[in-house]
Amino acid sequence: MDLTADEEPVVRRAVAAYEAKKRYEGPFKGITADDVLEELKPSPVRWAELAAFVIETAEGPLKYPAIGPSVAANIR
Repeated sequence: MDLTADEEPVVRRAVAAYEAKKRYEGPFKGITADDVLEELKPSPVRWAELAAFVIETAEGPLKYPAIGPSVAANIR
């Protein structure tokens, strides 16, 4: 994904916030990835793209594959 110079540091902080929330047990009171991304005031479409990029970066590309096994089995 192509990030602008303004987006890159914000997205890095959003990934760190996402990972921090995943590690935390109990009610999380810190800054979330959503809060960090809102600093950019992106359009709804760009916000969704950035959020998906944050999740993919934090979780890895195989956590939520584009085609799941049940869908892939029906393609053959």
